[in-house]
Amino acid sequence: IQPVTFLNVRVSQEIRGCADRIMPLIYNRAAGTLYHTLLISPPRCGKTTLLRDIVRQVSDGSSDRPGQNVGLVDERSEISACFQGIPQNDVGRRTDILDCCPKAEGMMMLIRSMAPEVVAVDEIGGQADLEAVRSATYCGCRILATAHGASMEEIGQRPGLRDFLENRMFERYLVLGNARGPGTIKGVFDSRGRRLLCG
Repeated sequence: IQPVTFLNVRVSQEIRGCADRIMPLIYNRAAGTLYHTLLISPPRCGKTTLLRDIVRQVSDGSSDRPGQNVGLVDERSEISACFQGIPQNDVGRRTDILDCCPKAEGMMMLIRSMAPEVVAVDEIGGQADLEAVRSATYCGCRILATAHGASMEEIGQRPGLRDFLENRMFERYLVLGNARGPGTIKGVFDSRGRRLLCG
């Protein structure tokens, strides 16, 4: 690509433990698995950082949660920060990563070849992404995803995501902001939009 007129360098920041507070809210103890979960926030509010730590914790498990196989589609290498195929960030020992792969294609490739229990993907929004998410839920995978938005109401205005809200495809919604810095939890909601946790 030439001539180069500017560069945008993004450095992924790993904050281990940043998901500790919300893990009990997105984990279904009775079923022993993750709820279908959507993280919602405007840019620069920590949704990718939070996603990374949730993936790590789901993958590794804990004393009260068994580890699960996670398939991670890292389209822009922002989550795992792979270098020569090796993740530089800790995304868990049971996580398979598709690096630099389009989200929609990557989700289907993971399901066909890696048998994930959880599929994780950052910044869904296009029609192809949403159809792949829908297909993954019908294949028995749990979904962990992020989307741009400032509130539940704003997500409800986006045509594709509005269908997900109306059909209760996601069981948990986490809305983030930056009132007290990136990663501020504004609210956690269930599939019906009822608030489970205030920020």
